[in-house]
Amino acid sequence: MAIIRPFQNSDLPGVFEVWIRHWHAARQDPPVSVSILERALMSRSFFEPANLMVGLADGRVIAWAHWFRDAMPPGAEPAADDEEPSSATIAGLCFADEPGLAICDQLLKAVEESLRLAGIEKVHVGVIRDGRNGYAGLAPIGHGIGIPVSDARTGSLLSRSGYRVARTVDRMVAQTSTYRPPVNRSFLQLRRSTRLDHVPVLPTDPRVAAAMSHFDVEAHSLIDHQQQQAIAMCGLWMGDPEVQVMESSKAILSLTSLEAHRYDGAPVQIDANVEMGTPDCELSMEEQFLISSLVQSLSNRQVFSVETAVDCDDRKLLTQLKDLKFECVEQGKQWMKNLS
Repeated sequence: MAIIRPFQNSDLPGVFEVWIRHWHAARQDPPVSVSILERALMSRSFFEPANLMVGLADGRVIAWAHWFRDAMPPGAEPAADDEEPSSATIAGLCFADEPGLAICDQLLKAVEESLRLAGIEKVHVGVIRDGRNGYAGLAPIGHGIGIPVSDARTGSLLSRSGYRVARTVDRMVAQTSTYRPPVNRSFLQLRRSTRLDHVPVLPTDPRVAAAMSHFDVEAHSLIDHQQQQAIAMCGLWMGDPEVQVMESSKAILSLTSLEAHRYDGAPVQIDANVEMGTPDCELSMEEQFLISSLVQSLSNRQVFSVETAVDCDDRKLLTQLKDLKFECVEQGKQWMKNLS
């Protein structure tokens, strides 16, 4: 008989085994170990065992689901002092082989009931550009594209459970070892009149700082020689070799508006990030030059691939990244359901 209950420490090996089997069924074999999974998720200061529901059969973990309450949108103010966001994201939803498939519907219903009891009215499934839950950089999540299209079993589960597709996201990847940036008149002029600079980023929000602790986060900028000011900026997430969650040969390009201008050699303090996720986002010529120069330089730091996640509605941005020799290697969907 199947049992569904909150996570216990003894479940960790079973949770790991389900993770590996689930992604193998989706034609991916992530280079993850028990210790990597623990460092990415269970060791975080904000980890709550009650939010990780596991399904067991004969004492063995065969499925699990992990949810987080969403953050308050930047600039939004709650109606009451004690009011929390009424939406949540199921970041992990995994099941192993036939026993897991048999229990996955029951597990999802149990998670939805827990969300209703927590006052959640809307739930998303799949993380996109995650920077606060610890999943970023964990193979094969990467920057986060929701539920990959290759994970057809999860898509089928969500479809028959009343979920609908809310967003479609492309994983864009550039290989650095053979990278040659495009050449045009504007790029040649910028090469003569600007320089590249980068500084470490220290998130000030405790939740973000904890979730990103396995990354070396950098803010890269393009500095105008004449004005000595930043005219373009982007972020780069590199796996911390001491923590060893994301492979050090990979990096994540964060197309996020960082609220920083002048550095004076000091670490940048970031309080809020505004994603480039609205339809028809567009990179300036300076931002395109910065990204192409950054990608070209990464092979010297033993980083051989860099990825980013872009909404399919951002057609201009996708076209610009393709012009910068990024390729779409995978597509994912984030699913949504109203619980009220």
